[in-house]
Amino acid sequence: MLVRVCSLSDLEDKKPKKFSLNNIEVVVVKVGDRVFVMDAYCPHKGGNMEYGDVNGYRIKCHLHGYEYNMETGELVYNPYGKSDGWYFSPNLKIYKVEVKGKDIFVEV
Repeated sequence: MLVRVCSLSDLEDKKPKKFSLNNIEVVVVKVGDRVFVMDAYCPHKGGNMEYGDVNGYRIKCHLHGYEYNMETGELVYNPYGKSDGWYFSPNLKIYKVEVKGKDIFVEV
């Protein structure tokens, strides 16, 4: 189901913003003319991605520094260099985005 999230004018470039859609919390990020929508919480330990740092098409969780590709959700940087136990992180869930006029929609 396609759901309206916000308007392009609600977003600042490279500044993540959290929204709630049908009991699903997502973070929306605009980078230039591209828009990305992802789960609102880091898959590593639940950090709020609204406070993440955006660099290019990557977002870095403010809690532990894990970085994810906003196009694919793939974990691209683990600051600890370990992947077992506490250090493990699955990929970040990314939602399909459609921009219609000045409105942003996601598939949920």
